[in-house]
Amino acid sequence: MARKPGIQGSTEPKARVRGRGAEEIYQVLKREIIRHELAPGSVVDDVALCQRLGVSRQPIREALIRLSSEGLVEANRNRSTIVASFDIASVRDFLDGVALMYRLTSRLAAENARGADVALLEAAHVAHRNAAAADDIDGIVEQNRAFHLAIAELAGNRNYTSWVRNLLDHGERMMRLYLRQYDNRVTDASLDGHRAIIDAVLAGDAEAAERAGALDAQILADGLSRYFLAGRSRGLTLAGSTGSAK
Repeated sequence: MARKPGIQGSTEPKARVRGRGAEEIYQVLKREIIRHELAPGSVVDDVALCQRLGVSRQPIREALIRLSSEGLVEANRNRSTIVASFDIASVRDFLDGVALMYRLTSRLAAENARGADVALLEAAHVAHRNAAAADDIDGIVEQNRAFHLAIAELAGNRNYTSWVRNLLDHGERMMRLYLRQYDNRVTDASLDGHRAIIDAVLAGDAEAAERAGALDAQILADGLSRYFLAGRSRGLTLAGSTGSAK
């Protein structure tokens, strides 16, 4: 009887620890995928991950299921899991989504935002410029994300915010490819594009904001196109690239 309280008391904490473990593993793997530390197309070895991260296979499986739902990993027919590869179709889908959402959320932000709200955009823009001046690739990617997520939130539609957040998760991987085109530096055009969005939002000019959002998306699309067509996509799977590049 003396052992009973100890057994009962240990049940719920174990469940909580397991939950935190899965969340932590998810964050670790997502960060490594986004930063290309886990290369596109590489096999995710759950046994090796257990040893490296010091956890059981259960939180690994839970994390991989979540990453799979976000399109960052894929299950093969042989039941192995791989880091999602970039192919021409996936890049095009991403850029189409970016073009639509940058235009839409920039327009709605100009229609709905107030002066105090725009301070969020200004802060993200300043942080982005500072990261660019320091050639801080992690800061550049993170602040670009913060900027576009702030625009989505100013648009005032939770569904749009969710869609943009998902795009930005994939966009962090794309941004690192884009930045390789410029030796991990941000172009003045990109920074000026963000400034144009802010100015249009401040002015409440929905048409100008949509044009600025479209231009910002086009700058990214042009950079990625040059990256792929210049043959700089080492380590990436470009299924069907021969026919699509023409």
